Amino acid sequence: MAQQNAMQLINNQIEEKTFKNVYLFGGDEKYLVNQYSRKLIYEIADVNDTMNYSIMKDDSIKVDEIISFCSTMPFFAERRVLEVQDSGYFKKGKQEIEDFLDELPDTAIIVFIENDIDKRTKLYKKVEKLGTIALFDTPDEQMILTWVKGMFKKDNIEISDNTIYRLVEGVGLNMNNLINEVDKLKCYCMEKGTITASDVEKLCINEVEGKVFDMMDALSQRNKTKTMKFYDDLLQLREPAMRLLFLISRQFDILLKVKHALESGADGKKIASAVKIPPFTVKKYIEQCRGYSMEQLLKCLDMCQEADTKIKTGAMRDSMAVEMLILELLSC
Repeated sequence: MAQQNAMQLINNQIEEKTFKNVYLFGGDEKYLVNQYSRKLIYEIADVNDTMNYSIMKDDSIKVDEIISFCSTMPFFAERRVLEVQDSGYFKKGKQEIEDFLDELPDTAIIVFIENDIDKRTKLYKKVEKLGTIALFDTPDEQMILTWVKGMFKKDNIEISDNTIYRLVEGVGLNMNNLINEVDKLKCYCMEKGTITASDVEKLCINEVEGKVFDMMDALSQRNKTKTMKFYDDLLQLREPAMRLLFLISRQFDILLKVKHALESGADGKKIASAVKIPPFTVKKYIEQCRGYSMEQLLKCLDMCQEADTKIKTGAMRDSMAVEMLILELLSC
């Protein structure tokens, strides 16, 4: 189910009050899962009414108690609502629940909120047939743009599309993290009424990771002068050598995955989803990939592993190993 469809579906059911008896919420974007599941539950239940609303999660979930709660008539209310969190039933299946859904009374609503969902399970297909499934995955570029811009618009603060892209590049697509950074920017820029890329970089961007990314750009172009300049900048930040090695290795691992996806014919959207990177950064990674063949990327990762081994075995000091690695990567 498309992201926008999931939102629209829940909103429409709330507006029209056409509720189903069973719901399944899930997906990678936990902020939206939480936001829309709460929105539905607060509409269909009084969460303070312990006679007609209950929540079960983790070890407290028992099949017989689910069946008992839902089979009991509501007490001076229209319905009984049961919220079930992380049951695991949609990963491994649960025959008893699958059978019970066919007999679920009209006076009961079950809302499953799950981390692990396998669409091949019979239970998933049963809920798809009888109820509503709302899956919220990593938002696409347009949705994030509209959402972030809307948060600033409420306070009459202007921000350009390019500045929002810079914010997401630095912070990532986790919506809870983005909310925290947006609040920080609002407080800082409330008086002047506008937010610039420099504001984002000053308040929100991880300086070390940003410079490592810039250094990777220079490395992919085999530009020794720029590469060593960014490396010197990183040294000034006093970042531990092992941390730099980890970040460099991670970047090459991402490049390898992007390269493989490109050679498989994937487009930007599919690459972002498969590699788990923000859609806005895909173009930059693709540009960096152009500087390497698949064999070269594998060789670069091997070099990173060798540097790690030299440090851990005491064959070379960590700072020296990382500096030698960068020089070797420039000639790869």
